[in-house]
Amino acid sequence: MESTEISQIKTLLKSQFEKDLFDASLENLKEKNNKIRFNNFAYSIRELSRHFLHNLSPDEEVQKCVWYKNETEIAGQISRGERIKYAIQGGLTDKFVDEEIIEIETIIQRKKEIKDCVEILNKYTHINLKTFDVSQVNIDRYTEQILSAFKNFAETIENTHNIIIDELYEKIQDEFIQHSLYEIADSVDILATHHNLEEISPTKYHISKIESKTMKIETDGVVYVRLQWGSNSDLRKDIGAEMHTSFPFNCNINVEINKTLEDATVEIEDFLIDTSDWYE
Repeated sequence: MESTEISQIKTLLKSQFEKDLFDASLENLKEKNNKIRFNNFAYSIRELSRHFLHNLSPDEEVQKCVWYKNETEIAGQISRGERIKYAIQGGLTDKFVDEEIIEIETIIQRKKEIKDCVEILNKYTHINLKTFDVSQVNIDRYTEQILSAFKNFAETIENTHNIIIDELYEKIQDEFIQHSLYEIADSVDILATHHNLEEISPTKYHISKIESKTMKIETDGVVYVRLQWGSNSDLRKDIGAEMHTSFPFNCNINVEINKTLEDATVEIEDFLIDTSDWYE
């Protein structure tokens, strides 16, 4: 039976490869006759942490960030610290985070906690007299430490990233609405001779990604319109018609971050109004 910790780790893993690697790592512990089974397990979990972090910090995106410095001094190589930074805050600079979102010291402390977890994962990967043919009692104890370290590593990255996401939601709402008001899909045009957009009411936001230069936001909501058949003169003569109705919409928007959120550039993508109910 799986432990609670193992189940929790599986919910944190992002890809099928990560899940398969985790399962394979645990299988090492079952090889009772293998004197380095624990070392194989520890090494595999350390590699899992590397893949997990790389998945959250693609090379090409990290290297495009304005804060990227190539700390390793090896061409094209990205430091663990830079990967952790990207996984948490994308291309947002420390100054931007500090002034616009949350005190940067909070984020710095979280980054330190993540690095400490990685050090624990590194601790048991090397084979020497103390880590060769580990007793079952110590295997159980060390395995618990390693699993706990990996869970804390993955959870701290996710939770710290979510702190930034949560703080951004209300700050971008007005900006989104202001720009969305100018977007009318062709699907409304075909329903009536004339139409007026009365209101756009977003009902759900999802900041899907913070990349090197932009935030990507998926949004659902309702658009309220007035539809008119015939001219204004036809309406006055009672030979035209009008009605007020609403349709659901979804869209993707890119928010290009500048020095402040007020300076952000918003680009609306795929503003789609669902008028299918109109024809039913």
